[in-house]
Amino acid sequence: MSKVHVLCLMLVGGLITHSAMADDSKDDAGQWHGAGQLGFSMSSGNSDNESLTAGLSLERESEKWLNSFNLDVVRASSDGEDTAERYTFATRNGYKLDEDDYIYNNTRYDKDKFSGFDYTITTSFGWGHQFIDQEDYKFSSEIGVGYKIEALDIDRTENTGAVIVGKLNYMRALTETMKLSEVFLVESGEDNTFMQNDLGVKFKVNSHFSVKLAHQYRYNTDVAPGKKSYDSLVSANLVYDF
Repeated sequence: MSKVHVLCLMLVGGLITHSAMADDSKDDAGQWHGAGQLGFSMSSGNSDNESLTAGLSLERESEKWLNSFNLDVVRASSDGEDTAERYTFATRNGYKLDEDDYIYNNTRYDKDKFSGFDYTITTSFGWGHQFIDQEDYKFSSEIGVGYKIEALDIDRTENTGAVIVGKLNYMRALTETMKLSEVFLVESGEDNTFMQNDLGVKFKVNSHFSVKLAHQYRYNTDVAPGKKSYDSLVSANLVYDF
């Protein structure tokens, strides 16, 4: 299956979702809410370093649908040379079977200049279950199958094939002003297994603003020669909730 075929599947899935969401709007359409975050640091003197982390997330839950969109950006440079540049875009569309179970379509696009992959695209379909769904305590899981494209930096060849996709999503309010969150993602195929864990602690400043301390760990079992199999990112971000 070529990249064109995968993109067509993504488009068809989006059109089906859009049509169903239009029908759903006749009932309880739900409200969109989200958060934008930004972190920046700069140093000068014996060495000049700059780093930027930015993100935008949108979520919506209606009587029948679960929808989310996420965009993440990481940039860094040292003495005028880029040392990190990554853009990640992910979408999820889920249809509720009952209060706790849903089926979903997920798509993730990742472009990382320093990973050894020019880009990766993963689209998957599967089943999700919400074990706990409270305002101050959430825990859910997803398991599915999909198709992944990994374009190699070396010669632009593509590794393609089926993958098993799993995801765990956890959130717990520790106090009235502090929340702990963790998201673990795995995409396992014949050529490579990708894992990503996002751990964050969010401190509420007021009704809209928070400060978030985050640690992201990414791991690939098979990487290009000269590349490390892991990436680790620690960041402090100002978050605006809306």
